[in-house]
Amino acid sequence: MSLRSQALAVLVANQARAADQSLGPSDRDAAIFNIDEVQAMLAILDCMKPNLRPKEARQIAARIRALLEGRKGQPLRIGCP
Repeated sequence: MSLRSQALAVLVANQARAADQSLGPSDRDAAIFNIDEVQAMLAILDCMKPNLRPKEARQIAARIRALLEGRKGQPLRIGCP
């Protein structure tokens, strides 16, 4: 399974959790935050070329790390370099 397929599966699961009214508000809020993270990672993955050079791979890894380490509630600008 590709990284993109895995991210899409996580996105679908979090969308279901965000809509699940049996969960508490904090659980639904966490799912919504996770949706934003996954969508940002998908945007990064969409920019990837099939045959990355080591420097490009490091740049993408750094962008994903920045996304995962970002503070909750702070939007990240994601776009192709």
